[in-house]
Amino acid sequence: MTFWDFSAPLYDLAETVNGKAYNVMLKIIRELIPKNASVLEAAAGTGSISLAASENASHILCTDISERMLNVARRKVKKARAKNITVENRSIYDLNEPDSSFDIVIAGQVLHLIHEPEVAASELRRVAKSMVVLPMSLTKDLCGMAKVNIGVYKLFGFSPKIEFDDNSYKAFLPTIGFNDCEFVTINGKIPMMVAVWKKGTFSDATA
Repeated sequence: MTFWDFSAPLYDLAETVNGKAYNVMLKIIRELIPKNASVLEAAAGTGSISLAASENASHILCTDISERMLNVARRKVKKARAKNITVENRSIYDLNEPDSSFDIVIAGQVLHLIHEPEVAASELRRVAKSMVVLPMSLTKDLCGMAKVNIGVYKLFGFSPKIEFDDNSYKAFLPTIGFNDCEFVTINGKIPMMVAVWKKGTFSDATA
């Protein structure tokens, strides 16, 4: 059982520790989604971002590789009566969709966890028609209780390959092909950042 399978029942509770920043991030996501946009969320976990995006989207494909996470997402989608969300098991490395098949692609808090972020980044750009949105928690050099909270997660198996502050996240994204992103920084117990990469506005040579 992976850390994500194990933590699925408690994942949403854990997010409340940083609830103020997380809710601001969800608000930013809502505002980024144009009316009637098609959306794919990769590494969606329990589907909170998909649910936020569903208010404007025509359809959302909510994907993850953890069935336990997806089962929580399915229950939340059913409870919310969000009929425009489809939940499916897909790998961020192989989303199994045609090129440019979604107006907006979202991948939150995942690129720091995987062994080949550049491969995942290429796949995200491939299926995006106009925009890729990349929310991230900034866990590098935290202090106080925020540092303690992250330490507890690590005791239970949370194992990021890299941790970011705002400057290092901005520097990291171009190394995997997300050049010229726009950034919004969110203050909180654990700061967050939302990066937005627009396809077609910039060079797509690596897409």
